Amino acid sequence: MLLLLILIVAGAAKLWTTIGHSGIQCRATINTNRVFPEGRLDLGLTVKNNVFLPLWCQMEIPLHGLLCRTSGGDAATPLTAEASLLRHSSGRFQWELTARHRGVFRAGPIHLTSGDLFGFFPKERDIEDVLEIVVYPRLVPLKPVSITRRDFFGIPGDESPVRDPVYILGTHDYQHGRPARFIHWKASARRHVLQEKVFEPTEQEKVLFVVGVEGFAGSGASYEFERSLEAVASLAVSLDRQGIAMGLVTDAVLTGKAASVRAVKRDPGRLEAILETLARSNMEKRQDLLEGLRQNGGLPFGVTCLYFSYGQDETSQAVKEYFRRRRIPVIHYVCSLAAYRSAVPHAGSGRAVRSLDEILVSDTGKEHEA
Repeated sequence: MLLLLILIVAGAAKLWTTIGHSGIQCRATINTNRVFPEGRLDLGLTVKNNVFLPLWCQMEIPLHGLLCRTSGGDAATPLTAEASLLRHSSGRFQWELTARHRGVFRAGPIHLTSGDLFGFFPKERDIEDVLEIVVYPRLVPLKPVSITRRDFFGIPGDESPVRDPVYILGTHDYQHGRPARFIHWKASARRHVLQEKVFEPTEQEKVLFVVGVEGFAGSGASYEFERSLEAVASLAVSLDRQGIAMGLVTDAVLTGKAASVRAVKRDPGRLEAILETLARSNMEKRQDLLEGLRQNGGLPFGVTCLYFSYGQDETSQAVKEYFRRRRIPVIHYVCSLAAYRSAVPHAGSGRAVRSLDEILVSDTGKEHEA
């Protein structure tokens, strides 16, 4: 009789676990998936019991390099949560995370263990709910950087005596006495009244960042690589605030889906696109840098190239020759001038090769991790 009772209880517990395990839903959310180093990330986990039986469950989320500020654990310690849920009830857990360095990190998949309230026959499964967190390069203080102005039209809009046909903001009714070349004929046909182009009153300075990874990879210079990316990111943020159009080309292997070539444009998402490419960059060469430049298509008139590499080598010479033929000024920043010094001045931009230390205020003294 006792044996029969044990078998009945065991069978009921196993059926309980089987039914309940398939009825549990887990979902992880995060407040943002783009952040700078040491930025705060709020990760939430919602678990819901969709069956009529009470259940016990335990969740484990590996962090893959992220740090949990709430528990004070290290990067190798996964997040854990445990709950006993009544029928058709739910629970929520929350942790505060951070990342110490640049890169692409993952939180998940969720490892779920559940069973009856006594825990006799637990079942396990992985829920492929993986969160990707992109950590941008650290922003560092910079010294003033001079960029050559090569605009033919100067400042477009009403402040410029010469109208730039590229920078068009919109249209308004044509004013008598204005040049006919400013008439927007398609808009006039739609409105059945002459429309005049309105030119955007923004500056036209343009900068193309070029990041060559080959020298860093060949020298194993991971620390210098991170410093260079920090300099590029900090410059990009500064130039974006000034309304300068920007683009980026790199030969680095990128983590995940991202473009290694960002065309020179001035649009709302340009800075974020450049920072994401920098965040996903690895110290490993993927393609020839000149091939990436060719993929960039035609460069706009008036662009200045800011070229960052470990040192002076054959690739850097070829890159600068590429721009020289197109009459594009290049300011080349290297990690050390010991191996090479250039005495040839570049028109309007000072020395052709400069040390990275000339734009960084000071070394942060922090260790960079690959």
